[in-house]
Amino acid sequence: MKLKALFCLGLLVMFGSPSVEAATKRICTMTLNSADEKEALRQLYASEDVVITELVPAEGKNPRWLQNACESGIQCDVLLISGHFGGVFFGEGNSTTLDLKEIERLSCENSCPGILSKPKDVFLMGCNTLSSKTPDKRSIEEYVEVLIKNGFPRDLAERVAFSRYSEYGMSISQIFSSAFNNVERLHGFTSTGPLGKVAAPLLKKALRDTSAQTLFSKGPDTKKLNQLFAGSSYRIVSPKTESDPNYKALTCNAYSESINENREAIHFLSKKLHLKKYYEPLLEATQNPLFMSLLQDTLRASPEATRNFENFFLEIGAARSLPLKMKMQFLDLQAQLGLLPATVKAEQQERLIRQRLGDGLNFIVTDQFCAMKDLLKSTELKAGWLPYTSNAWQFIPRLSQCFGSYDMGIEGLLKEMMYSNESPIRREALRALKGRLYSHDFSQLLKASAQWPQRDRLDMSYSIGLKAPTEMLPPIIETCLAKAATGDNAESRDGYRWYCLNQFEQLIDNPLKCHLVARSFETQSVTGLDWNCLTRFNHEIHLGSCLEAADRNADIESSDNVRWYCWSKLSEQKQLSRSECLALASSMKIQGNRFKANWNCMNRIAN
Repeated sequence: MKLKALFCLGLLVMFGSPSVEAATKRICTMTLNSADEKEALRQLYASEDVVITELVPAEGKNPRWLQNACESGIQCDVLLISGHFGGVFFGEGNSTTLDLKEIERLSCENSCPGILSKPKDVFLMGCNTLSSKTPDKRSIEEYVEVLIKNGFPRDLAERVAFSRYSEYGMSISQIFSSAFNNVERLHGFTSTGPLGKVAAPLLKKALRDTSAQTLFSKGPDTKKLNQLFAGSSYRIVSPKTESDPNYKALTCNAYSESINENREAIHFLSKKLHLKKYYEPLLEATQNPLFMSLLQDTLRASPEATRNFENFFLEIGAARSLPLKMKMQFLDLQAQLGLLPATVKAEQQERLIRQRLGDGLNFIVTDQFCAMKDLLKSTELKAGWLPYTSNAWQFIPRLSQCFGSYDMGIEGLLKEMMYSNESPIRREALRALKGRLYSHDFSQLLKASAQWPQRDRLDMSYSIGLKAPTEMLPPIIETCLAKAATGDNAESRDGYRWYCLNQFEQLIDNPLKCHLVARSFETQSVTGLDWNCLTRFNHEIHLGSCLEAADRNADIESSDNVRWYCWSKLSEQKQLSRSECLALASSMKIQGNRFKANWNCMNRIAN
């Protein structure tokens, strides 16, 4: 309780006490990319009576930064969000992101009124932030490619593009209007918008004759804004007229833990044609067990609701450019609702998988399947589904790790690859073969690995548990650790383990031995040892040692910092293939880190 009080006090110091500064007007900014627009507002309005407050922390990548700002009670009179946008605000080289889904959730909970409800004007300075369903100069496919080039995983890029251009669901402008439904004006762009260095002078010129008093009481000169931004897809909307009240109520009711609110959402969705317009809350609500249970009960009791859902699934299943992951999700949902036999679901999902694989394997397609692990956990990958080309060969090891299982044909291919002359192929094949090797495989590998670089031998021990006698902990350390295990509590046992480590440090001469000691720890004091295992042996670390150290770290920001350290060292030493890099990127816990790492893998790793 005391810690929580201190935490809240710290936030009030950081953002300013609302009671003390009741008369002070505040412009809040969230800078995810360039700070040009923020600087324009600062030059125009910063004074004793107007505070400019940046909500995105300058240091760290805490994914709770927005929740922390909300909990501080900060009151914003104007809000400016600046960054690239594709369903998520992000920036070049920046790991901090802001997801539209998070804004929606906070709006539903009414837990952030000072930021989401109090401002009169909200400036959404990013592409497509106020887009309608009207197509612009780009096709869905072209927009997907733009997002992928910015580091978006393919499955997310496809979903954002489908939401932007298809006839299904709400427009992005309607969703933002729903989330900011109490503000007076939203400013944004219907298509591509100007970069910050272009937008900032226009914003400054448009507001130059608007005093602070006028800005906060009546708002900016909208006519001048539209004139100066003419030709740039600039748009100003009133959320009260732009938003769909049904969407707001449905979204909040579907997310809710209230039985009555869930029932209201289900009653609304069960009506004919509603699903086509409101499919997004339905997909999100599949993560709500209470909602799903009530929906199943409703369909069992109502033939009419069942027909409406069946017709919707047929229609959207045939929609042009429906993303692969969404197709898989809808098939899975139909089976959960009892509208599709499990065998038929499996057959249709297999057809979709084979169709995508038949178009050819590459890094992006492989990564897309790996982003759908949860949907593929009951699917067996078959060798007959794969294109037999020399280019596809390199993707099989990672692809096979992203399905629930694989057949004997894939196993045979992987066992050939585990002796490949190419180290990255060999390493990934061994990771994929974990649990599929027998005693004769181990004996052959032990002989073959004697000729491999030490990195590869050590990586093998992490992936399949096979290590040479010289890589095992000396008996004297094992004895020390056994004595440590007899302590009275976890803290004292780990304290003795630190003693063992320090006493016999000279005998721990590679990252594997270091991590063998770390595996015996019971408390989070092990994170210090894990860092030591990587930094002390940074010329011998590999993906296996990096992932083990990162996964043992309970703090997601620190866990990702371990991954960034490894990315830096391994790429610098040219010891990270692109496929391994993507595996490292997809393991990042924080969304912005995944985007940034994904981009690095596709643009800074040679192959």
